[in-house]
Amino acid sequence: METDHASGGDQLITGYSLELIAPPCVPGADKWSTKAHLDVDITEVLPYLNAELEGAEYYHESKILTWRDGTRKYAFRPHELAVALAADREEAKRLIDQLVSLVNDIWSHRNEIEPSYRRRELPSLMQIYKLLPRTNCKECGHSTCMAFAADLREGRVALSRCPQLSGENRDTLSQLFSTAP
Repeated sequence: METDHASGGDQLITGYSLELIAPPCVPGADKWSTKAHLDVDITEVLPYLNAELEGAEYYHESKILTWRDGTRKYAFRPHELAVALAADREEAKRLIDQLVSLVNDIWSHRNEIEPSYRRRELPSLMQIYKLLPRTNCKECGHSTCMAFAADLREGRVALSRCPQLSGENRDTLSQLFSTAP
């Protein structure tokens, strides 16, 4: 582990150490998990991140926020940032630096943001599946509607990939993914 430093000044995160982790039980994997061990506790910024990051899942009691942006999943913990699926140390550092910038930017604008302590609940796999056409037509690129439902829940595929989805069910699924309790 080596120490990397973010920019100083009024920033919340000013330094971290970077750790690359090989996926367990996957010898020779070409993707790595990355952790940045932070020099500060970022618990206070989590409700602001929750308010700003679309699709974030915040667990206030556990002090953890997870977020998916495309194919990558991110985790924010009191003294740690984590990223899944980095190709190498260079990409891992770039991704962590982007997260540090994001956290610092939201922190610097926190007076303009209403913090959110709500927990976004993802619909269950069965809730999603029941709203799909269940024809297993494969037009979406998946072998079954259940496989499509699983990838949809994990954010790996867009709802628009299902050409047979009815308007009412499409609207219901859109609401399930965009609204929080």
